Amino acid sequence: MKKLSFLMMAVLITGLSSCHKDATNNIQREDHLTFFPLLPGNYWIYQNYEIDSIGKATPTNDWDSSYISGDTMIRGNMYFAMHEKPVLYMPEQSVSYLRDSSGYIVDHTGKIRFAENNFSDTLYEDTSNLVLFHGYAAMWAKDSTVTVPCGSFITRSVRMSVVPTRNNDPYPTRYSYDIYGKNIGRIKFHTFFYASNKHFETRLVRGKVVIETHD
Repeated sequence: MKKLSFLMMAVLITGLSSCHKDATNNIQREDHLTFFPLLPGNYWIYQNYEIDSIGKATPTNDWDSSYISGDTMIRGNMYFAMHEKPVLYMPEQSVSYLRDSSGYIVDHTGKIRFAENNFSDTLYEDTSNLVLFHGYAAMWAKDSTVTVPCGSFITRSVRMSVVPTRNNDPYPTRYSYDIYGKNIGRIKFHTFFYASNKHFETRLVRGKVVIETHD
């Protein structure tokens, strides 16, 4: 899941070809299971939403994107360069170097971003602001169907439990999550400002995704 820094400020992202139809036209084999397609040229376009206290989502004029620009060798392993914005309203994208390691998506530092089948262990912890919270990321909601502007997809999610560290904190444990669609990649990202009940999402609108085939 995304690193919850900046007082839990993050953004939603949406993307994929013109929609599910265009995306699947770019998929080489529907029976190959992958929730995090890592191939140069793949990209995702997202629209941002604001969510009020009763859960009503309002689309904004803010758009975002992520894409894979290429690959590189790091310590003898092939990694793919993923460009994306890790924090809401951040003006520039950052680059993460990712690879698939036996069903785990890991970055060049060894951090696990996604686990296709491990729904029991903590993937990583967010200790960036222990004065306020301690975050624990784990897989969640296996094979749920989620709908975004681009279509409906079978998904698996990475959920961050945001646990307050102050005894008198007025906020309970809350959750931020990334949702990944089968053969598509990330279709939704949900987060919030820590010191309020204002939530945000990014939802996939269009993009281009090709997955690696295995004969």
